[in-house]
Amino acid sequence: MKKLITTALLTALCTISASALATPIAMTGAFASSDMANNNYSAVFSGKSFLPADYTVNSLTFSFSFRDDGTDMFTTSAPVSTGSNMTGWMPHTSISYARYLTNYATVERMGQQESAALSIGGVALGTGSTSLLESSTTTSSPLQVKYEGTGCSYYQCYDFYTKSWTDTTTVTRDYTGAFTISGIISNQSIIDELLRSDQLTLNLQIAGDLILTNSQLLLDYTKVVASAEVPEPSSILLALAGLAGLGAVRRRSKRVAA
Repeated sequence: MKKLITTALLTALCTISASALATPIAMTGAFASSDMANNNYSAVFSGKSFLPADYTVNSLTFSFSFRDDGTDMFTTSAPVSTGSNMTGWMPHTSISYARYLTNYATVERMGQQESAALSIGGVALGTGSTSLLESSTTTSSPLQVKYEGTGCSYYQCYDFYTKSWTDTTTVTRDYTGAFTISGIISNQSIIDELLRSDQLTLNLQIAGDLILTNSQLLLDYTKVVASAEVPEPSSILLALAGLAGLGAVRRRSKRVAA
């Protein structure tokens, strides 16, 4: 009886189809150069040859990483006056007075923002760009001394001077750093094109100077596993009932033999 039950259970397990498991594989392909600047770049990726005989493509996962190459070109504006500050007359020496004039100016130094746009067959997949980094420095021009004249009191004559300079603040706005364009492609027309031709042409539109540090395109598929037909619940019950009947017959035979 135990052998019969064990055989029945094994048979039932064998009739249950194996569960499908989604598996990613890396598609092959690469751009001609990792150094990219102000241009459109294309690369063909494939991966159908790695698939089993029976499969279902679920999606495509992509990830493309970039960083600034650190050689940005800057445009610098002319100094723009932002005000001034004058002190009153103050004793400079025993026979002179001076006042101090500070002029203020600002210069803007602007870098180019780098960006990348990824597409497949005219379908936009994503964009990314470098981040703004702002800093400033202040420098002073050489001191200028201007003689304003002499003034005399009852006891003493004094020379008067204006001492001036300009504090120029340079504001630098630089775009730098790294970024990644990533996502999942579920567009059925793109997947159908891959299944038909085993080729996907990716396009990168680059603005500025960038370095492509990583590119990955993963094909997620499910292998189709052939399996025997799963029996209906009523069939299973009938099989179990048959086994129970066989057990009863066997017990009755033993009693008769005794």
